[in-house]
Order: sequence, then structure tokens, then C-alpha cells
Amino acid sequence: MLWIEAQSTPVITVLTFTICYMMTGAIFWLALIVSRRAVARDLKGVAPVTLTPLGVILGLVIAFLASRVWTNLDRASEYVGQEASALRATALLANSLPADVSRDVRQAIQKHLHFLEANEWPAMARRQANLQVISGGLAEALSAVLSFEPAQFNQRVAQERAVVAIEQALEARRNRIRLSQAEIAPIQWIVIVVLAVLVLLTLAMIHIEILLAMAVTMFIFSTAIALCLVLLMVYDRPFGAGGFIIEPTVLRDVMPD
Repeated sequence: MLWIEAQSTPVITVLTFTICYMMTGAIFWLALIVSRRAVARDLKGVAPVTLTPLGVILGLVIAFLASRVWTNLDRASEYVGQEASALRATALLANSLPADVSRDVRQAIQKHLHFLEANEWPAMARRQANLQVISGGLAEALSAVLSFEPAQFNQRVAQERAVVAIEQALEARRNRIRLSQAEIAPIQWIVIVVLAVLVLLTLAMIHIEILLAMAVTMFIFSTAIALCLVLLMVYDRPFGAGGFIIEPTVLRDVMPD
């Protein structure tokens, strides 16, 4: 699933529907062979109510994962926005600091933003970003802000608030990196696929003597499950390399001149 999620949204859609239809076709072909044997009459005795618990379990699993996926997407956007706001506030507060300190702070923010786009964002897409890698730009900005003794009241206030803003940017960065590690686990994908196969097998047994009805119901269900899988994979990794991803666009907009 990780390879599929790394593709673009149209490719994810095509691959997911192809796999689901191939799986459905294989089960239909197996049911077609079994329907010509005497055992088909026994399989037809499977009660349609069997689909109810299977459908409920599958629906609950997909709903749980979808809720978590979209919550992570909202949180990812929030963390990026918080970091951008904190960096912009730091750059604006630097105007009230001595000229050399203001210059150093802006250069440090510029360095951090270049590091984000060139190194950290690609690392998050590969799920290789970690908190052990320190952002040199933010560390330099903090050192520059604390490197002088304020001579005026406005400088003291600007220094204190700049420190708070940098700390907020660091916290947002930590949250962003931790969130980049989140994904739907392989065992969860396996559970969805197994449940979907069980539903398809049950549909095939219920309609084993009416091939057209079996084909139509299996096609409808496989289309529905494919749509659900596409939605999950497209939004699963907001900092990933495929599907719907969050770019550092907001951070580019706060880059000091």
C-alpha cells in the first residue's frame, strides 16, 4: 500500500479500482466454477443476514480510519499555519531590535525556511524526518535574540515576545515532524482487504445460482470499497509523496525580504 500511496491521485485511483475489480473477477470466476457442481445448492443456503455483521464490522473499521486520517490532515494544516505565524511574528518583532540583531534574526529565519524546503519536507515525505535533527536556523535566531541587553523598554518587550514566538515555531515543528510519521498500519489494510473478500465471497454464495445478480452485486460492492480505499490512501499521509499533500506554501509566504 505504501507504494500505491506514493503515486499521484489519478494513479492511486486507477490502481485501486484495478486491484479491486481483479479481486472481484477472481472470486466471480471461482464462483462460476463452483456453481456447476452439486455443492452449489448447499452454498445457496447461506442466509443473506450473514452480510449484516460483516458489513457493520467493515464499515466501522473504515469509519475509524477515515476519522483519524482526516483529523491528521486538519492537524497538519494547523501545525504548518502555527509555524508560519510564529516565524512571521519573529520577523516583525525583529524590526524593534538593534539593526545587527534584526539582520541576524532575519538571516536565521531565511536559513530555516531554506532548510525546510530543501531537506526537511522531502525527509517527511520519506518518513525519515526526526527530532534529533535540529533546525540550525531557529537555534541561530534564538541565540541572536538573546545575544544583547535591551537598552529600551520596547526592545525588552520585543525580545521577550520574539523568544516566545521562536519557541512556538519550535513546538509547531516538533508536532509537524511527529505527525509525518503517522499512517495507516499494514495490519489495518490487511483487515480491510480480508473483510472485503469475505463480503464478496458471501455475496457469491448467496447468488451462486443467479450469475447476473451475483455479478451486479459484486460489482457494486467492489466499486464502493474501491472508493473508500481511494479516499483513505489519498488523504492518509498529509506530508507524504502522493495523493493530497500539504506543501510549504504558507511558509514560503512568510519568508523575509
